[in-house]
Amino acid sequence: MAVPTLTQLRDESQALAQALDRAATSIRYLKVALAVMTGTIAALVGYLVVDRLGGSPLTSIGSGCTSFVVVTGLVFTVQEKLKKP
Repeated sequence: MAVPTLTQLRDESQALAQALDRAATSIRYLKVALAVMTGTIAALVGYLVVDRLGGSPLTSIGSGCTSFVVVTGLVFTVQEKLKKP
């Protein structure tokens, strides 16, 4: 059984650190995508509900935009609070 040298261990450690950095970057992108998709669904639901209740088109759009901003912000806040220390 061969014992790895210090140089081999250092190289493996650097490779693993780079892989971890790439994974962390991918996770950040996925978090943003999740927040935007959730906000988009909330905007659509907000728009449709106000439209069905007889609101004006401008009110419906305003409700949808407000829903998007609030839900997207909420998702980012929850993600930040659930972040492991």
